[in-house]
Amino acid sequence: MGKRSVVSWTSMMAGFVREGLYDGAIRLFSEMERKGVSPDLFTITSVLHACACNGSLESGRDVHTYIKEKKMDSSLFVSNALMDMYAKCGSMEDAYSIFSQMQVKDIISWNTMIGGYSKNCLPNEALNLFVEMQRVIKPNSITMACILPACASLAALERGREIHGYVLRNGFFSDHYVSNALVDMYVKCGVLVLARLLFDMTPSKDLISWTVMIAGYGMHGFGSEAIATFNAMRNEGVEPDEVTFISILYACSHSGLLSEGWRFFHIMRNECNFEPKLEHYACMVDLLARVGKLSKAYKFIETMPIKPDATIWGALLCGCRIHHDVKLAEKVSERVFELEPENTGYYVLLANIYAEAEKWEKVKILREKIGRRGLKKNPGCSWIEIRGKVYVFVAGDSSHPQTKKIESLLKRLRMEMREEGYFPKTRYALINADDMEKEVALCGHSEKLAMAFGILSLPYGKTIRVTKNLRVCGDCHEMAKFMSKSASREIVLRDSNRFHHFKDGNCSCRGFW
Repeated sequence: MGKRSVVSWTSMMAGFVREGLYDGAIRLFSEMERKGVSPDLFTITSVLHACACNGSLESGRDVHTYIKEKKMDSSLFVSNALMDMYAKCGSMEDAYSIFSQMQVKDIISWNTMIGGYSKNCLPNEALNLFVEMQRVIKPNSITMACILPACASLAALERGREIHGYVLRNGFFSDHYVSNALVDMYVKCGVLVLARLLFDMTPSKDLISWTVMIAGYGMHGFGSEAIATFNAMRNEGVEPDEVTFISILYACSHSGLLSEGWRFFHIMRNECNFEPKLEHYACMVDLLARVGKLSKAYKFIETMPIKPDATIWGALLCGCRIHHDVKLAEKVSERVFELEPENTGYYVLLANIYAEAEKWEKVKILREKIGRRGLKKNPGCSWIEIRGKVYVFVAGDSSHPQTKKIESLLKRLRMEMREEGYFPKTRYALINADDMEKEVALCGHSEKLAMAFGILSLPYGKTIRVTKNLRVCGDCHEMAKFMSKSASREIVLRDSNRFHHFKDGNCSCRGFW
Protein backbone atom coordinates (compact mmCIF):
# COMPACT_ATOMS: atom_id res chain seq x y z
CA MET A 1 0.00 0.00 0.00
CA GLY A 2 1.31 3.45 -0.96
CA LYS A 3 0.99 6.62 1.04
CA ARG A 4 -2.02 6.39 3.30
CA SER A 5 -4.61 9.16 3.08
CA VAL A 6 -6.37 10.73 6.06
CA VAL A 7 -9.41 8.62 5.14
CA SER A 8 -7.34 5.42 5.47
CA TRP A 9 -5.97 6.45 8.86
CA THR A 10 -9.40 7.48 10.11
CA SER A 11 -11.02 4.25 8.89
CA MET A 12 -8.35 2.20 10.65
CA MET A 13 -8.79 4.25 13.83
CA ALA A 14 -12.58 3.87 13.73
CA GLY A 15 -12.13 0.12 13.32
CA PHE A 16 -9.93 -0.04 16.42
CA VAL A 17 -12.56 1.90 18.39
CA ARG A 18 -15.35 -0.34 17.12
CA GLU A 19 -13.47 -3.41 18.38
CA GLY A 20 -12.77 -1.81 21.75
CA LEU A 21 -9.04 -1.45 21.04
CA TYR A 22 -8.87 2.09 22.40
CA ASP A 23 -5.14 2.15 23.20
CA GLY A 24 -4.46 1.08 19.63
CA ALA A 25 -6.60 3.92 18.26
CA ILE A 26 -4.77 6.47 20.42
CA ARG A 27 -1.37 5.11 19.32
CA LEU A 28 -2.51 5.26 15.71
CA PHE A 29 -3.35 8.95 16.10
CA SER A 30 0.14 9.64 17.49
CA GLU A 31 1.72 7.72 14.61
CA MET A 32 -0.39 9.66 12.13
CA GLU A 33 0.88 12.93 13.62
CA ARG A 34 4.50 11.77 13.40
CA LYS A 35 4.07 10.92 9.72
CA GLY A 36 2.75 14.40 8.98
CA VAL A 37 -0.77 13.38 8.00
CA SER A 38 -3.24 16.12 8.98
CA PRO A 39 -6.36 14.71 10.66
CA ASP A 40 -9.84 15.88 9.73
CA LEU A 41 -12.83 16.36 12.04
CA PHE A 42 -13.78 12.68 11.80
CA THR A 43 -10.28 11.64 12.87
CA ILE A 44 -10.43 13.98 15.85
CA THR A 45 -13.82 12.73 17.02
CA SER A 46 -12.67 9.11 16.63
CA VAL A 47 -9.60 9.56 18.81
CA LEU A 48 -11.57 11.57 21.39
CA HIS A 49 -14.12 8.77 21.54
CA ALA A 50 -11.26 6.31 22.13
CA CYS A 51 -9.93 8.48 24.99
CA ALA A 52 -13.45 8.75 26.45
CA CYS A 53 -14.13 5.01 26.38
CA ASN A 54 -10.67 4.23 27.76
CA GLY A 55 -10.79 6.88 30.49
CA SER A 56 -7.51 8.25 29.11
CA LEU A 57 -7.69 11.80 30.43
CA GLU A 58 -4.05 12.72 29.75
CA SER A 59 -4.23 11.48 26.16
CA GLY A 60 -7.48 13.41 25.78
CA ARG A 61 -5.80 16.57 27.05
CA ASP A 62 -2.99 16.07 24.51
CA VAL A 63 -5.57 15.80 21.72
CA HIS A 64 -7.30 18.93 23.05
CA THR A 65 -3.98 20.83 22.90
CA TYR A 66 -3.51 19.65 19.30
CA ILE A 67 -7.05 20.82 18.44
CA LYS A 68 -6.36 24.31 19.80
CA GLU A 69 -3.02 24.53 17.98
CA LYS A 70 -4.72 23.61 14.69
CA LYS A 71 -7.66 25.97 15.45
CA MET A 72 -10.22 23.17 15.12
CA ASP A 73 -12.00 24.00 18.38
CA SER A 74 -14.63 26.21 16.73
CA SER A 75 -16.36 23.12 15.32
CA LEU A 76 -19.55 22.16 17.18
CA PHE A 77 -18.82 18.55 16.24
CA VAL A 78 -15.40 18.68 17.92
CA SER A 79 -16.58 20.66 20.97
CA ASN A 80 -19.27 18.07 21.70
CA ALA A 81 -16.72 15.27 21.38
CA LEU A 82 -14.34 17.11 23.73
CA MET A 83 -17.09 17.60 26.33
CA ASP A 84 -18.03 13.93 26.08
CA MET A 85 -14.39 12.90 26.56
CA TYR A 86 -13.92 15.08 29.64
CA ALA A 87 -17.26 13.98 31.12
CA LYS A 88 -16.47 10.28 30.67
CA CYS A 89 -13.01 10.82 32.14
CA GLY A 90 -14.59 12.46 35.20
CA SER A 91 -13.35 16.01 34.59
CA MET A 92 -16.59 18.00 34.61
CA GLU A 93 -14.78 21.31 35.20
CA ASP A 94 -13.02 20.92 31.85
CA ALA A 95 -16.26 19.82 30.20
CA TYR A 96 -18.11 22.88 31.53
CA SER A 97 -15.25 25.17 30.49
CA ILE A 98 -15.78 24.09 26.88
CA PHE A 99 -19.57 24.23 27.19
CA SER A 100 -19.54 27.78 28.58
CA GLN A 101 -17.31 29.04 25.74
CA MET A 102 -19.38 27.55 22.92
CA GLN A 103 -21.08 30.18 20.77
CA VAL A 104 -23.60 27.67 19.44
CA LYS A 105 -24.96 24.72 21.43
CA ASP A 106 -27.19 21.97 20.06
CA ILE A 107 -29.26 19.33 21.89
CA ILE A 108 -26.20 17.04 22.00
CA SER A 109 -24.20 19.72 23.85
CA TRP A 110 -26.85 20.08 26.56
CA ASN A 111 -27.43 16.33 26.89
CA THR A 112 -23.70 15.64 27.14
CA MET A 113 -23.33 18.07 30.04
CA ILE A 114 -26.48 16.95 31.89
CA GLY A 115 -25.57 13.28 31.43
CA GLY A 116 -22.00 13.99 32.53
CA TYR A 117 -23.15 15.68 35.72
CA SER A 118 -25.51 12.80 36.49
CA LYS A 119 -22.88 10.12 35.94
CA ASN A 120 -20.23 12.02 37.91
CA CYS A 121 -22.39 12.27 41.05
CA LEU A 122 -23.24 15.95 40.58
CA PRO A 123 -27.04 15.72 40.51
CA ASN A 124 -27.73 19.30 41.64
CA GLU A 125 -25.63 20.65 38.79
CA ALA A 126 -27.51 18.37 36.37
CA LEU A 127 -30.90 19.62 37.58
CA ASN A 128 -29.82 23.28 37.49
CA LEU A 129 -28.55 22.91 33.92
CA PHE A 130 -31.77 21.12 32.93
CA VAL A 131 -33.77 24.15 34.13
CA GLU A 132 -31.46 26.46 32.14
CA MET A 133 -31.74 24.24 29.07
CA GLN A 134 -35.53 24.52 28.96
CA ARG A 135 -35.25 28.29 28.42
CA VAL A 136 -33.15 27.71 25.30
CA ILE A 137 -34.04 24.41 23.64
CA LYS A 138 -36.69 21.71 23.96
CA PRO A 139 -35.41 18.57 25.74
CA ASN A 140 -35.72 15.23 23.94
CA SER A 141 -35.96 11.61 25.09
CA ILE A 142 -32.18 11.41 25.62
CA THR A 143 -32.39 14.41 27.95
CA MET A 144 -35.00 12.51 29.98
CA ALA A 145 -32.73 9.46 30.26
CA CYS A 146 -29.90 11.77 31.41
CA ILE A 147 -31.83 13.84 33.99
CA LEU A 148 -33.87 11.09 35.67
CA PRO A 149 -30.77 9.51 37.31
CA ALA A 150 -30.06 12.91 38.92
CA CYS A 151 -33.55 12.87 40.49
CA ALA A 152 -32.92 9.28 41.60
CA SER A 153 -29.58 10.20 43.19
CA LEU A 154 -31.15 13.01 45.23
CA ALA A 155 -34.39 11.09 45.91
CA ALA A 156 -36.06 14.22 44.47
CA LEU A 157 -39.48 12.66 43.99
CA GLU A 158 -41.39 15.85 43.13
CA ARG A 159 -38.89 16.80 40.42
CA GLY A 160 -39.00 13.24 39.15
CA ARG A 161 -42.78 13.34 38.93
CA GLU A 162 -42.63 16.60 36.97
CA ILE A 163 -40.24 14.99 34.50
CA HIS A 164 -42.48 11.91 34.32
CA GLY A 165 -45.33 14.23 33.30
CA TYR A 166 -43.13 15.75 30.57
CA VAL A 167 -42.28 12.23 29.35
CA LEU A 168 -45.97 11.32 29.04
CA ARG A 169 -46.94 14.60 27.34
CA ASN A 170 -44.22 14.16 24.73
CA GLY A 171 -44.65 10.44 24.07
CA PHE A 172 -41.20 9.42 25.34
CA PHE A 173 -42.29 6.46 27.50
CA SER A 174 -41.91 4.02 24.58
CA ASP A 175 -38.16 4.73 24.60
CA HIS A 176 -36.53 1.90 26.59
CA TYR A 177 -33.86 4.14 28.06
CA VAL A 178 -36.53 6.52 29.37
CA SER A 179 -38.92 3.88 30.75
CA ASN A 180 -36.05 2.08 32.50
CA ALA A 181 -34.77 5.38 33.94
CA LEU A 182 -38.27 6.19 35.22
CA VAL A 183 -38.59 2.82 36.97
CA ASP A 184 -35.13 3.30 38.50
CA MET A 185 -36.03 6.83 39.64
CA TYR A 186 -39.17 5.67 41.46
CA VAL A 187 -37.24 2.77 43.01
CA LYS A 188 -34.57 5.12 44.37
CA CYS A 189 -37.14 7.66 45.55
CA GLY A 190 -38.74 4.90 47.62
CA VAL A 191 -41.99 4.54 45.65
CA LEU A 192 -41.77 0.87 44.78
CA VAL A 193 -45.48 0.56 43.96
CA LEU A 194 -45.20 3.14 41.16
CA ALA A 195 -41.96 1.58 39.94
CA ARG A 196 -43.69 -1.79 39.61
CA LEU A 197 -46.70 -0.21 37.90
CA LEU A 198 -44.47 1.41 35.27
CA PHE A 199 -42.47 -1.80 34.89
CA ASP A 200 -45.69 -3.72 34.17
CA MET A 201 -46.75 -1.04 31.66
CA THR A 202 -43.47 -1.31 29.73
CA PRO A 203 -44.51 -3.02 26.46
CA SER A 204 -41.40 -5.01 25.60
CA LYS A 205 -39.06 -5.36 28.55
CA ASP A 206 -35.35 -5.76 27.88
CA LEU A 207 -32.78 -7.24 30.26
CA ILE A 208 -32.11 -3.83 31.79
CA SER A 209 -35.82 -3.43 32.62
CA TRP A 210 -35.85 -6.73 34.51
CA THR A 211 -32.53 -6.05 36.24
CA VAL A 212 -33.66 -2.60 37.44
CA MET A 213 -36.79 -4.11 38.99
CA ILE A 214 -34.89 -6.99 40.62
CA ALA A 215 -32.31 -4.54 42.02
CA GLY A 216 -35.14 -2.31 43.24
CA TYR A 217 -36.75 -5.09 45.23
CA GLY A 218 -33.32 -5.92 46.65
CA MET A 219 -32.66 -2.34 47.77
CA HIS A 220 -36.01 -2.27 49.56
CA GLY A 221 -35.49 -5.62 51.28
CA PHE A 222 -38.15 -7.52 49.34
CA GLY A 223 -36.07 -10.58 48.52
CA SER A 224 -38.99 -12.90 47.74
CA GLU A 225 -40.38 -10.41 45.20
CA ALA A 226 -36.92 -10.08 43.63
CA ILE A 227 -36.73 -13.86 43.25
CA ALA A 228 -40.24 -14.02 41.76
CA THR A 229 -39.27 -11.30 39.25
CA PHE A 230 -36.05 -13.14 38.38
CA ASN A 231 -38.00 -16.35 37.74
CA ALA A 232 -40.62 -14.49 35.67
CA MET A 233 -37.83 -12.99 33.56
CA ARG A 234 -36.43 -16.42 32.72
CA ASN A 235 -39.92 -17.72 31.98
CA GLU A 236 -40.26 -14.88 29.45
CA GLY A 237 -37.12 -16.16 27.73
CA VAL A 238 -34.84 -13.35 28.92
CA GLU A 239 -31.59 -14.75 30.28
CA PRO A 240 -29.69 -12.97 33.09
CA ASP A 241 -26.26 -11.46 32.65
CA GLU A 242 -23.57 -10.92 35.28
CA VAL A 243 -25.17 -7.66 36.45
CA THR A 244 -28.54 -9.36 36.95
CA PHE A 245 -26.84 -11.94 39.16
CA ILE A 246 -25.27 -9.17 41.25
CA SER A 247 -28.79 -7.74 41.72
CA ILE A 248 -30.39 -11.04 42.77
CA LEU A 249 -27.52 -11.95 45.12
CA TYR A 250 -27.75 -8.47 46.65
CA ALA A 251 -31.50 -9.00 47.13
CA CYS A 252 -30.90 -12.32 48.90
CA SER A 253 -28.29 -10.66 51.13
CA HIS A 254 -30.56 -7.82 52.21
CA SER A 255 -33.36 -10.22 53.07
CA GLY A 256 -31.19 -12.82 54.81
CA LEU A 257 -32.08 -15.52 52.25
CA LEU A 258 -29.00 -17.70 52.65
CA SER A 259 -30.06 -20.92 50.90
CA GLU A 260 -31.58 -18.95 47.99
CA GLY A 261 -28.38 -16.93 47.66
CA TRP A 262 -26.31 -20.09 47.38
CA ARG A 263 -28.79 -21.47 44.81
CA PHE A 264 -28.41 -18.43 42.56
CA PHE A 265 -24.64 -18.47 42.99
CA HIS A 266 -24.62 -22.07 41.70
CA ILE A 267 -27.09 -21.29 38.88
CA MET A 268 -24.77 -18.52 37.73
CA ARG A 269 -21.79 -20.86 37.59
CA ASN A 270 -23.33 -24.14 36.49
CA GLU A 271 -26.36 -23.23 34.37
CA CYS A 272 -25.40 -19.85 32.93
CA ASN A 273 -21.63 -20.49 32.79
CA PHE A 274 -20.61 -17.16 34.32
CA GLU A 275 -17.43 -17.24 36.33
CA PRO A 276 -18.08 -15.20 39.50
CA LYS A 277 -16.35 -11.83 39.69
CA LEU A 278 -15.36 -9.85 42.76
CA GLU A 279 -18.82 -8.24 42.93
CA HIS A 280 -20.53 -11.66 43.12
CA TYR A 281 -18.15 -12.86 45.82
CA ALA A 282 -18.75 -9.61 47.74
CA CYS A 283 -22.50 -10.27 47.70
CA MET A 284 -21.99 -13.78 49.09
CA VAL A 285 -19.66 -12.53 51.84
CA ASP A 286 -22.19 -9.84 52.69
CA LEU A 287 -24.98 -12.44 52.85
CA LEU A 288 -23.02 -14.77 55.11
CA ALA A 289 -21.96 -11.88 57.34
CA ARG A 290 -25.47 -10.43 57.65
CA VAL A 291 -26.97 -13.72 58.82
CA GLY A 292 -24.20 -14.10 61.40
CA LYS A 293 -22.08 -16.74 59.65
CA LEU A 294 -18.90 -14.75 60.19
CA SER A 295 -16.52 -17.72 60.40
CA LYS A 296 -17.97 -19.20 57.20
CA ALA A 297 -17.63 -15.83 55.49
CA TYR A 298 -13.96 -15.66 56.52
CA LYS A 299 -13.28 -19.19 55.21
CA PHE A 300 -15.18 -18.38 52.01
CA ILE A 301 -12.87 -15.42 51.39
CA GLU A 302 -9.76 -17.48 52.17
CA THR A 303 -10.76 -20.13 49.58
CA MET A 304 -11.75 -17.73 46.77
CA PRO A 305 -10.01 -18.52 43.45
CA ILE A 306 -9.37 -14.81 42.88
CA LYS A 307 -7.65 -12.35 45.19
CA PRO A 308 -10.20 -10.57 47.41
CA ASP A 309 -10.23 -6.79 47.34
CA ALA A 310 -11.04 -4.30 50.10
CA THR A 311 -14.75 -4.36 49.25
CA ILE A 312 -14.94 -8.06 50.10
CA TRP A 313 -13.05 -7.72 53.38
CA GLY A 314 -15.09 -4.58 54.06
CA ALA A 315 -18.34 -6.55 53.73
CA LEU A 316 -17.09 -8.90 56.44
CA LEU A 317 -16.01 -5.94 58.59
CA CYS A 318 -19.58 -4.59 58.35
CA GLY A 319 -20.83 -7.99 59.49
CA CYS A 320 -18.50 -7.80 62.48
CA ARG A 321 -20.15 -4.53 63.46
CA ILE A 322 -23.66 -5.93 63.09
CA HIS A 323 -22.84 -8.93 65.28
CA HIS A 324 -20.42 -7.13 67.65
CA ASP A 325 -17.41 -9.38 66.95
CA VAL A 326 -14.50 -7.13 67.93
CA LYS A 327 -11.83 -9.84 67.75
CA LEU A 328 -12.62 -10.81 64.17
CA ALA A 329 -13.05 -7.14 63.23
CA GLU A 330 -9.45 -6.45 64.25
CA LYS A 331 -8.22 -9.38 62.18
CA VAL A 332 -10.25 -8.36 59.13
CA SER A 333 -9.33 -4.67 59.41
CA GLU A 334 -5.64 -5.56 59.00
CA ARG A 335 -6.45 -6.98 55.55
CA VAL A 336 -8.60 -3.98 54.64
CA PHE A 337 -5.96 -1.43 55.66
CA GLU A 338 -3.30 -3.28 53.64
CA LEU A 339 -5.42 -2.97 50.51
CA GLU A 340 -6.83 0.54 51.00
CA PRO A 341 -4.74 2.42 53.58
CA GLU A 342 -6.24 5.79 52.61
CA ASN A 343 -9.92 4.82 52.77
CA THR A 344 -11.31 6.75 55.74
CA GLY A 345 -14.55 4.77 55.77
CA TYR A 346 -12.89 1.59 57.00
CA TYR A 347 -11.06 3.38 59.84
CA VAL A 348 -14.34 4.98 60.91
CA LEU A 349 -16.11 1.61 60.74
CA LEU A 350 -13.52 0.00 63.03
CA ALA A 351 -13.64 3.02 65.37
CA ASN A 352 -17.42 2.59 65.57
CA ILE A 353 -17.02 -1.12 66.37
CA TYR A 354 -14.67 -0.18 69.22
CA ALA A 355 -17.01 2.60 70.41
CA GLU A 356 -20.04 0.31 70.49
CA ALA A 357 -17.96 -2.12 72.59
CA GLU A 358 -16.87 0.85 74.78
CA LYS A 359 -13.19 0.26 74.03
CA TRP A 360 -12.46 3.98 74.24
CA GLU A 361 -8.66 3.73 74.38
CA LYS A 362 -8.67 1.88 71.06
CA VAL A 363 -11.06 4.47 69.62
CA LYS A 364 -8.63 7.21 70.67
CA ILE A 365 -5.62 5.43 69.11
CA LEU A 366 -7.50 4.87 65.85
CA ARG A 367 -8.73 8.46 65.63
CA GLU A 368 -5.19 9.72 66.22
CA LYS A 369 -4.05 7.47 63.37
CA ILE A 370 -6.73 8.96 61.12
CA GLY A 371 -5.51 12.45 62.08
CA ARG A 372 -1.83 11.63 61.42
CA ARG A 373 -2.68 10.33 57.97
CA GLY A 374 -4.62 13.50 57.19
CA LEU A 375 -7.76 11.53 56.40
CA LYS A 376 -11.13 13.27 56.55
CA LYS A 377 -14.31 11.67 57.87
CA ASN A 378 -17.36 12.10 55.66
CA PRO A 379 -19.86 13.94 57.91
CA GLY A 380 -23.29 12.36 58.28
CA CYS A 381 -26.09 14.28 56.60
CA SER A 382 -29.71 13.60 55.73
CA TRP A 383 -32.13 15.39 53.46
CA ILE A 384 -35.86 15.53 52.86
CA GLU A 385 -37.83 17.02 49.96
CA ILE A 386 -40.87 19.09 50.91
CA ARG A 387 -42.99 20.82 48.27
CA GLY A 388 -40.18 20.60 45.73
CA LYS A 389 -37.49 22.03 48.01
CA VAL A 390 -34.70 19.89 49.48
CA TYR A 391 -33.79 20.50 53.16
CA VAL A 392 -30.42 19.18 54.36
CA PHE A 393 -29.55 18.35 57.98
CA VAL A 394 -26.15 17.50 59.43
CA ALA A 395 -25.48 15.84 62.78
CA GLY A 396 -25.86 18.30 65.65
CA ASP A 397 -27.23 20.98 63.30
CA SER A 398 -28.98 23.83 65.11
CA SER A 399 -29.10 26.33 62.23
CA HIS A 400 -32.54 25.35 60.93
CA PRO A 401 -35.30 27.94 61.57
CA GLN A 402 -37.47 25.25 63.18
CA THR A 403 -34.72 23.79 65.39
CA LYS A 404 -36.61 24.44 68.63
CA LYS A 405 -39.76 22.75 67.35
CA ILE A 406 -37.71 19.79 66.06
CA GLU A 407 -35.90 19.39 69.39
CA SER A 408 -39.19 19.69 71.31
CA LEU A 409 -40.81 16.98 69.18
CA LEU A 410 -37.84 14.63 69.60
CA LYS A 411 -37.84 15.21 73.36
CA ARG A 412 -41.56 14.42 73.57
CA LEU A 413 -41.11 11.26 71.51
CA ARG A 414 -38.24 10.17 73.78
CA MET A 415 -40.49 10.55 76.82
CA GLU A 416 -43.28 8.56 75.17
CA MET A 417 -40.81 5.84 74.23
CA ARG A 418 -39.55 5.59 77.81
CA GLU A 419 -43.13 5.19 79.02
CA GLU A 420 -43.43 2.19 76.70
CA GLY A 421 -40.27 0.65 78.11
CA TYR A 422 -37.83 1.82 75.45
CA PHE A 423 -34.41 3.09 76.47
CA PRO A 424 -31.94 4.80 74.12
CA LYS A 425 -29.28 2.58 72.56
CA THR A 426 -26.48 4.74 73.91
CA ARG A 427 -23.73 2.54 72.46
CA TYR A 428 -24.51 4.18 69.11
CA ALA A 429 -23.58 7.63 70.46
CA LEU A 430 -19.91 6.76 69.77
CA ILE A 431 -18.58 9.15 72.43
CA ASN A 432 -16.94 8.47 75.78
CA ALA A 433 -19.44 10.17 78.09
CA ASP A 434 -22.19 9.44 80.58
CA ASP A 435 -25.59 8.17 79.40
CA MET A 436 -27.23 11.61 79.57
CA GLU A 437 -24.62 13.16 77.25
CA LYS A 438 -24.87 10.17 74.94
CA GLU A 439 -28.64 10.56 74.75
CA VAL A 440 -28.27 14.24 73.85
CA ALA A 441 -25.76 13.30 71.12
CA LEU A 442 -28.15 10.68 69.72
CA CYS A 443 -30.96 13.26 69.48
CA GLY A 444 -28.77 15.31 67.14
CA HIS A 445 -28.31 12.58 64.51
CA SER A 446 -29.20 13.98 61.11
CA GLU A 447 -31.84 11.38 60.19
CA LYS A 448 -33.77 12.07 63.41
CA LEU A 449 -33.75 15.81 62.66
CA ALA A 450 -34.97 15.21 59.09
CA MET A 451 -37.72 12.79 60.16
CA ALA A 452 -38.94 15.16 62.88
CA PHE A 453 -38.97 18.03 60.38
CA GLY A 454 -41.01 15.85 58.04
CA ILE A 455 -43.63 15.20 60.74
CA LEU A 456 -43.84 18.93 61.45
CA SER A 457 -43.96 20.04 57.81
CA LEU A 458 -45.93 17.45 55.85
CA PRO A 459 -49.71 17.02 56.01
CA TYR A 460 -51.06 14.21 58.19
CA GLY A 461 -50.99 10.88 56.37
CA LYS A 462 -48.28 11.93 53.90
CA THR A 463 -45.31 9.55 53.68
CA ILE A 464 -42.06 10.94 55.07
CA ARG A 465 -39.10 10.22 52.77
CA VAL A 466 -35.59 10.81 54.13
CA THR A 467 -32.23 10.05 52.52
CA LYS A 468 -28.97 9.66 54.47
CA ASN A 469 -25.46 9.55 53.02
CA LEU A 470 -24.22 7.00 55.60
CA ARG A 471 -25.61 3.88 57.24
CA VAL A 472 -28.47 4.60 59.66
CA CYS A 473 -27.52 3.98 63.30
CA GLY A 474 -29.34 1.46 65.49
CA ASP A 475 -30.87 4.07 67.78
CA CYS A 476 -32.23 6.10 64.86
CA HIS A 477 -33.64 2.88 63.42
CA GLU A 478 -35.52 2.27 66.69
CA MET A 479 -36.68 5.88 66.82
CA ALA A 480 -38.01 5.65 63.24
CA LYS A 481 -40.02 2.56 64.15
CA PHE A 482 -41.52 4.36 67.12
CA MET A 483 -42.20 7.54 65.09
CA SER A 484 -44.10 5.56 62.46
CA LYS A 485 -46.36 4.15 65.17
CA SER A 486 -46.70 7.24 67.36
CA ALA A 487 -47.33 9.69 64.50
CA SER A 488 -49.27 7.18 62.37
CA ARG A 489 -46.94 7.87 59.44
CA GLU A 490 -45.16 5.71 56.94
CA ILE A 491 -41.47 6.64 56.93
CA VAL A 492 -39.17 5.64 54.07
CA LEU A 493 -35.51 6.01 55.00
CA ARG A 494 -32.85 5.44 52.37
CA ASP A 495 -29.32 5.07 53.74
CA SER A 496 -26.04 4.17 52.04
CA ASN A 497 -26.92 0.46 52.09
CA ARG A 498 -30.63 0.07 51.43
CA PHE A 499 -34.18 1.30 52.04
CA HIS A 500 -36.09 0.98 55.31
CA HIS A 501 -39.89 1.18 55.21
CA PHE A 502 -41.25 1.96 58.68
CA LYS A 503 -44.95 1.43 59.32
CA ASP A 504 -46.95 0.78 62.51
CA GLY A 505 -43.74 0.33 64.51
CA ASN A 506 -42.15 -2.22 62.16
CA CYS A 507 -39.41 -2.05 59.54
CA SER A 508 -39.29 -3.86 56.21
CA CYS A 509 -35.63 -4.81 56.77
CA ARG A 510 -36.58 -7.30 59.51
CA GLY A 511 -33.16 -6.74 61.09
CA PHE A 512 -31.09 -7.52 57.95
CA TRP A 513 -29.29 -4.21 57.54
